[in-house]
Amino acid sequence: MGIVREVVEDYLEVEVDGVERELEVPLPRVPRAIAITGPRRAGKSFYMLQRFKRLLSQIPALYLPLDDDRLYPPTLDTLGELLEVFHEIHDERRGVLFLDEVQEVQKWELFVKRAVSLGHTVFVSGSSSKLLSREIATQLRGRGVSFELYPFSFREFLRAKSFEPGESLPKKARIKALLEEYLRWGGFPEVVLEKSELLKRKTLEGYVDLILYRDVVERFGVKNTRALRLLLRLIGSSFGREFSINRTARYMRGIGIEANRNTLSAYLEHLEDAYLVVRVKKLAPPRESEKALPKVYLIDTGLVRVFKENLELGRLMESVVLTELLRMGIRPYYLKTQRFEVDFVIREGDSYRLIQVTRSPEGDTLEREIKALGEASKLIPVHERTLITWDDEGEIGRVKLVPLWRWLLGVKP
Repeated sequence: MGIVREVVEDYLEVEVDGVERELEVPLPRVPRAIAITGPRRAGKSFYMLQRFKRLLSQIPALYLPLDDDRLYPPTLDTLGELLEVFHEIHDERRGVLFLDEVQEVQKWELFVKRAVSLGHTVFVSGSSSKLLSREIATQLRGRGVSFELYPFSFREFLRAKSFEPGESLPKKARIKALLEEYLRWGGFPEVVLEKSELLKRKTLEGYVDLILYRDVVERFGVKNTRALRLLLRLIGSSFGREFSINRTARYMRGIGIEANRNTLSAYLEHLEDAYLVVRVKKLAPPRESEKALPKVYLIDTGLVRVFKENLELGRLMESVVLTELLRMGIRPYYLKTQRFEVDFVIREGDSYRLIQVTRSPEGDTLEREIKALGEASKLIPVHERTLITWDDEGEIGRVKLVPLWRWLLGVKP
């Protein structure tokens, strides 16, 4: 118990200073388990520590990072000792426990279930969307909820850069320059705060390797790492486009890599579970939607640097819009026919919101994007049509043109 208490007391004293994250997780009135999931290095540990320090003055709480080397390897006994330390320090029967990187402990969910039954609210964090959500749901039986934390939003990015947006011409010029940096390097906190472009790139490469091996190869026992890495590279070099598992399997066989459709399909699910990629399904009846090719994106535009040298600003814009929608808790579809394509379709009640993203809405491009939104409106009931641009704003017919920076900040002109 001495080591557990030592680690706990260290974090009772630690100072927390940094960008305030926007994720709102209300403290429940009755004991619950709350899972915070998201990509590695997106700031989950900092968020947990931030919440812990904020709550500490209001309610008994303890924070335990289970990846601390002093605890290695952490076990259920380690977690049991935490309860003893809690009672020693706070002399209370119940409070809030923060367990960072809880997946380091096998059968952690058994302890969390016990702690909740004793009256504690337990925050847990990890980098597997399905694992934490599934265990929280099955073991806690309705007494657990999950939230996702992604890399910095553009609002958080600007705060990290100590920039306050405004409507003056110099402010607008600066915000667009910062937006381009955000598009090209993404929102992982360490990358945002790093000044050296070489170190930014090396950091992102390290993230890919870390996530790939810790959260995919080790967790799922992947043997064919050559096929897994090639799959991710193919996604990274063509992100935002329809992705065919069958075509990819044929391509791999053609270059001597044995990987069938079922294997690659499982690998794609593992990559999504580890928050490296995101699939956007086609809007269609359920059976057709499941069979249709998904569009596949990387979770953060900075990761594109690992796979591509030539970055297309328009596709980066589309990817940033998707991640912002995910932050809002929205899982969009895309819509495509032989005549047109709409980037994102969002169901809201009995109708839909359409979002089209383009860098330069001029001439034929503008006409094509407006027409696509109009054609989609003939197929499904639509209550809002938005064309997100780099710089243009206004209204054409029933379509709103909104610059990307305004849309990301939620700023009205």
